[in-house]
Amino acid sequence: MKKERKYLSSYQNSLTFIYILILCGIICGVFLTQWFHLFEGTSLDAMLLTVNQSVDQYTYFTTQFIVGILFVVFIFFLGSSVLGIPAIAFFLFTRGVQIGFSCVLFVSTYQLKGFIGIVLTLLPQVAFDIISLLIIASFAIDCSTNLLYSVINGQKINLKSTLNQGLSHLLLAFIVVLVTAYLKATVILWLIQLFNLI
Repeated sequence: MKKERKYLSSYQNSLTFIYILILCGIICGVFLTQWFHLFEGTSLDAMLLTVNQSVDQYTYFTTQFIVGILFVVFIFFLGSSVLGIPAIAFFLFTRGVQIGFSCVLFVSTYQLKGFIGIVLTLLPQVAFDIISLLIIASFAIDCSTNLLYSVINGQKINLKSTLNQGLSHLLLAFIVVLVTAYLKATVILWLIQLFNLI
């Protein structure tokens, strides 16, 4: 029971760490736009107007699924090293910066309509992506932390338990990536089309 509580506590700490990094990244992404020239708003407009005509749903689904799986596996293996925490932290922070930049880009391109675009097209994609990221990154950070702690204190790690937890998280993340890729290739494309009609 104590071990289960300790695991849940460290898991919650990992999730809190992830939330803080992404939030800080979003804030930095919003403020950094003051020092960088955003590319022309017409490029975003053109992308949103042509995405439904130019994108084959099956190809888009396959691409999103493969990219999602590779990213999940990459984060998973980062958790097996002591250097995993700073590397994962960097990816989480830059993901937040991308979200912040995208929000500002929507507003600068469409003004008030940009807020609708954020809700309709950006937030659903971000939400779908973040779920799989939370699942695998929380385990990877927790695993990397435990590895660092065991190296410093000379303690052994229960490899069987860690591997079982890792494979469970990996399988769950794979399922989420599959669902996410399908939703991006169907629902998100439909939402973009809806946004273009507004």
